[in-house]
Amino acid sequence: MRWRFPDKALFFSPWESILTLKAGSLEEYSLLDRWGEQGCVPSALLLESCIQSARWLVEASSSFVLSCEPVDIAHWQAPPGLRPGERFCALLRVTARDAEYIHLVLRQKILAPNEPLPALQAWQDTDKGDDGGVTCAFVPLQTRHLPADRACLWRELGP
Repeated sequence: MRWRFPDKALFFSPWESILTLKAGSLEEYSLLDRWGEQGCVPSALLLESCIQSARWLVEASSSFVLSCEPVDIAHWQAPPGLRPGERFCALLRVTARDAEYIHLVLRQKILAPNEPLPALQAWQDTDKGDDGGVTCAFVPLQTRHLPADRACLWRELGP
């Protein structure tokens, strides 16, 4: 099976925010088949996509020296899952950062098959509340991945 978390970073501002897009793979759509929910990417994989987006934000912002591990996920609003043709957008914005932790808020949206990508500025400025938050601890990237490999992948994923 091939797990694709964010497929593309649509916007990236170092140490500030990242907007990513995820489409489901055929393997992901068939995960819940045995439990009667065929054709849906599970919500937990969408949360993992948000965590991976946070990692990309930290890794690219730190010139591939640091990564991060989640230590707290607060008030996450689980979307219903992803159906074929739909895409998942996640906007993560940094609200605080110190030497050990980074705190981010999340805005997420499932896009219908023909729905255009959200305009970043309009999406950031809406009155709608955030869909949760995540606190991550910094870890050296070298302990998780080879920095050169991650930098190469970022060139494919990045905006």
